[in-house]
Amino acid sequence: MKNFLKFKTQEPTTDPRKFGEEFYLREARLWRPFRLFGVCATVAALLFISTGIANGRWVVIRGHPVGIWDSCYNNVSATATIAAGSNTEPATCEDKKPYWQNAVLGLMMFAASFGALAAVLSICGVLTTPLPKKIYYYHSAGEIFLICALSTTVALIIFPVAIEHDLKLLSHHYGTGYGLGWGGTIFFFAAALCMSLDDIVRESSTSICCTLCMGSSNQNQCRRGGGGRGHPLGHHQTELQQV
Repeated sequence: MKNFLKFKTQEPTTDPRKFGEEFYLREARLWRPFRLFGVCATVAALLFISTGIANGRWVVIRGHPVGIWDSCYNNVSATATIAAGSNTEPATCEDKKPYWQNAVLGLMMFAASFGALAAVLSICGVLTTPLPKKIYYYHSAGEIFLICALSTTVALIIFPVAIEHDLKLLSHHYGTGYGLGWGGTIFFFAAALCMSLDDIVRESSTSICCTLCMGSSNQNQCRRGGGGRGHPLGHHQTELQQV
C-alpha cells in the first residue's frame, strides 16, 4: 500500500503525493461504476453458488433427482435396478461418497466461503475513504474472485466427466443445481474483471507502448546500421562533434 502513490509523472509539481491523490481520485471516479457492478455481481455469484450447493437436482437419473450431497447415485429409488446384460440386479448403495464427489463438494464450499470473504473486501473498498486502501481492497477482492471462479470451473468440469464415465448411469440429464453452479462461476469471473479492470487496462497499455517503442527503436537501429559504416561508437562521436 505504501507504493500506491509512488509513480513517475511528467508534469512538474511541488507535491508529488498530492498529484498522486488527484490521479487516483480521477481513476476512482472513472472505474467506480465497474466497482459497483462488481459488488452486485458478487452478491449474485454467492446467491447462485449457495443455492446450487443446496439444490437437490444436480443430475436426474431415471427420472429421480439427485443432489450433490447424496451419498448414492445408483440407488435413487427403492425400485431402481441396474441392467447387467440379460439379468437385472437390485441396486446397491455405498455408504461413502466417491472421491470425485468429495472433491466437487470441497471446491464448491471453498469458492463459497472465500467468495464471501472477497465480498466483504469489495464492500470495504466501496465504504473506505482513503484511495490507496480502496484500490488495495478492490484488487485483493478481484484476485480472490478469480481463484473462486477457477475452483468452481474445475468442480463443474469434474462432475459431468465422472457422471459420464459411470457406466451404470445410462439414462440421466443434468438439473438446475448444475446450471446454478455455472451461473455463479460466470458472476465470479465478472466480479474479478470489474475489480481488477484498471490493472488490466494499465498493464495492457504498458505492454502495447513497450512493443511500439521497441519496434520503433529497432527500426532506428536498422536505419543507423544500414546508413553508415564503421563502429557505432565512432558514429555517435561524429554526431556529437557535429552538434
